[in-house]
Amino acid sequence: MKTRRYRIALLLAWMLPMVLTASSYAQEQCLQDAWDGFNRKGYESAIQAADQCIDDFGKAAARIQAKLEADSIPPPPTGAVSDAEKNKIFKRGLLNDVATAYFVKGRSAEYLYRQGGSNSAAYKEKAEQAFVATCQYKYGRTWDPRGWFWSPCEAATDRLRID
Repeated sequence: MKTRRYRIALLLAWMLPMVLTASSYAQEQCLQDAWDGFNRKGYESAIQAADQCIDDFGKAAARIQAKLEADSIPPPPTGAVSDAEKNKIFKRGLLNDVATAYFVKGRSAEYLYRQGGSNSAAYKEKAEQAFVATCQYKYGRTWDPRGWFWSPCEAATDRLRID
């Protein structure tokens, strides 16, 4: 019986830092709202939520980005990473959220541009500006629930020329 309790205690002690890390670096609600709007094809609401995230956390994200650049830290990898690397990336939560918010804003504006209409040119410009802004945050990474990270900047670069 003591052995079983000891094993359970060890397991809980081992898991606690991972649980705390995941909850401590969860995405901001505004980014979750932006993704929800985007996934529902509510592109205007996605843009509004992304703008809220950018407005609330953009300055902090820029400071984090500048510090990483000044310290000559290499950008984090994309794809599947070790737990230690994952924790480093998640600790840059605001930077990740702002980079992703710009990307969601760009994709949403791009979809609205492609729908046509009288505001089409304005949406094209908004999309292009958002994609350029995304790349101001080269250290930003987005967690894919399938278990890997991707770079909003790399994805935005692929979309810069909207035709």
